[in-house]
Amino acid sequence: MGTCVTVRRRGPLGIRVLPILFLCCLVLVTGTATSASGQEVTVEELESLVTTIEDETKRQELLSQLRALIAARQGAEEAAPPEGFGARLIAELSANAAESGQELVGGLKRLGDLPGLWAWLGDQVGDSESRRLWGVALFNLVLILTVGWLAERVVARLLTRPRSHLEGRETAGLFVRIPLLLARAVLQIVPLAVFAGAAYGMLPVMRPSESTQIVILSVVNAYLLTRLLLVAMRLILAPGAAGLRLFPMDGETANYLFIWASRLIGISVFGYYAVEAALLLGLPRGGHAALLKLLGLLVAVLVIVFLSQNRTVVAGWIRGEGRGRLRRALGGRLRQRLADVWHVLAIVYVAGLYAIWALGIEGGFEYLIRATVLTAVILVAARLAAHGMRRAVERGFTVKADLRTRFPTLEGRVNRYMPVLHTVLRTVIYLIAGIALLQAWGLDAFGWLESPFGRRVVGSGLSILIVIVIALVLWEAVSTAIERYLGRTDAEGNLIERSARARTLLPLVRNALLVILLVMVTLIVLSEVGVNIGPLLAGAGVVGLAIGFGSQKLVQDVITGAFMLFEDAISVGDVVNVAGIGGVVERLSIRSIRLRDLSGNVHTIPFSAVDTVTNMTKDFSMYVFEVGVAYRESVDEVMDVLREIGAGLQEDTEYGPLILEPLEVLGVDQFADSAVIIKARIKTRPIKQWNVGREFNRRMKNRFDELGIEIPFPHTTLYFGQDKDGSAPPAFVDTSSKRRRKPAARKEVSGGEPPGAAKATGTPDETSVPDG
Repeated sequence: MGTCVTVRRRGPLGIRVLPILFLCCLVLVTGTATSASGQEVTVEELESLVTTIEDETKRQELLSQLRALIAARQGAEEAAPPEGFGARLIAELSANAAESGQELVGGLKRLGDLPGLWAWLGDQVGDSESRRLWGVALFNLVLILTVGWLAERVVARLLTRPRSHLEGRETAGLFVRIPLLLARAVLQIVPLAVFAGAAYGMLPVMRPSESTQIVILSVVNAYLLTRLLLVAMRLILAPGAAGLRLFPMDGETANYLFIWASRLIGISVFGYYAVEAALLLGLPRGGHAALLKLLGLLVAVLVIVFLSQNRTVVAGWIRGEGRGRLRRALGGRLRQRLADVWHVLAIVYVAGLYAIWALGIEGGFEYLIRATVLTAVILVAARLAAHGMRRAVERGFTVKADLRTRFPTLEGRVNRYMPVLHTVLRTVIYLIAGIALLQAWGLDAFGWLESPFGRRVVGSGLSILIVIVIALVLWEAVSTAIERYLGRTDAEGNLIERSARARTLLPLVRNALLVILLVMVTLIVLSEVGVNIGPLLAGAGVVGLAIGFGSQKLVQDVITGAFMLFEDAISVGDVVNVAGIGGVVERLSIRSIRLRDLSGNVHTIPFSAVDTVTNMTKDFSMYVFEVGVAYRESVDEVMDVLREIGAGLQEDTEYGPLILEPLEVLGVDQFADSAVIIKARIKTRPIKQWNVGREFNRRMKNRFDELGIEIPFPHTTLYFGQDKDGSAPPAFVDTSSKRRRKPAARKEVSGGEPPGAAKATGTPDETSVPDG
């Protein structure tokens, strides 16, 4: 049993990839680290020192040397330590080069003791007494193992039914599975206890020799320890009991991991006990050390093979495959790179563990295990902090129902910054975790932060972050206020119509604020990172002056547009006539106006080309009517009809809200060639005059037709002259179909009647002939 105690004293060899490898590496033994021993002062050296002190000349030389050493030591202490990581690393390597070289040479010497091992094996095979002892030991070992195995099988057979009952149960709760797994483990340990009792009970009966007893105890202890470790692995993986498995994995994966755990545990435990038994049976120390190194190499190679086999699976897990697109997106490039090289890092870690153990580097294991444990703790803490941060941000920035009702756009704005906030906070957490990892592996990262450069970097980073946050808060506050003002609704949910000036200028103010914030934040960030912005500002001024001279037209556009907007001459949605082009204003910028005419054509006009602006929809609109009636109609009657039509239109439910004032009849405006023109107008809401005017024209035409009021069209009157007695001369009309070329017609006809002409029955003084 003392051998088992020796196993517990050994240091572990393994990696942090899976718990299986830790259990296997706990069994792997390590050599005792080589420590530097101090040299004792001899009598001759003491006598030489006394002689030096008694001699005045030598004493002065000794004092001079001591003063020189003191001065050199003071200079070395006053010298500034190297600031850079590379310089510090070189200094550490230089200080420990001699000691590390001695440890490396000692380890290589221990690896070179293989000839002693082969010589011992040759002695054991060639000596007849040794062969006899090995034969007796093998016989006793087989007999004891057979008795113990039979006892174990009998008890295991008796416990088959309760164990099968436990393995076949399906449980959902973790706290229910753990007691069942522990009960199953107890049922598996009981046969092992029976085996141990039978095996150890056979030793007093058989009374083997000391060497035989060493071999038997080594094999029995190795077997028991291996089986106990496998019971622990069954407790963790549950390869034959899917209903009791603690971790989410399928049966194939559980059996695969259990097979690899069995390999590593069996090779490590049995190999170690075999080497220790050989040492007790006469194996030289050098051969014992060489066998341990070979055993460790074999275990390290098996672990590397295991890592290589699972390279793709673990890489997919690191990338976040199968966890949703969002989880994969949060991984970023860092997780992608880690997934590509994780197996290389793990293999280097395993090789480093083996090299430290094989070479016996002092303090290597303590340093590596401590750094590994701290790394695991830091990574788990960073992961938990990132997860907690994400949950806290999602819960803290959730928009409540009442706020969502009052501010409809608030939730969209909050969700816009959620991914950015997650990324920033996660980056901060990972940076802190990275600094802690560097500190855990012996790099003075916190010391670097306390240096002037580190404090400058941290201060600049915080300043940049504060400036960006203030700029974002200011931008969102102004933008939200503008959008809320323009999109406010009344109690009934109808949109409150704002002035066209507000709808035009407020978006421009928002864009101007965005440009100003971007410029200021950019300059502040450049200043914080160490860029001198003075030359930039001077250069910007010179460039601005050059651009001002070279683009006077552009400057004129900007200045004219600014005055146009401030004077509220034009607004989006107005119908205007600018530079001879009419249309609806679709967009106003600081230098141009964009119109869309009735045909759908879009016109972009720079403000420098605008001399006069005709706005037909400013505050209100007027539709002007010029109604022409025949000369025979009574104008008073016509004006009464127009007022009647206007009153009926104003009472209409569809067109009444568009009319601001009743129809205004201005009176008889002019006497045209064919009609008397009566002018009237009606005041409407902006840009609604054409709708009202078209409806008025439709109703007026129908009403005039009902009352028989003539709307004349252009016509020509032919005058044939008049006699003194007041009678008109006869007019002759040729009704024949034969066309002859005649001289040009004359409006006044005199003389006798042409032959064959028909005399008109009527004698009107004038005949109306339409000109079309």
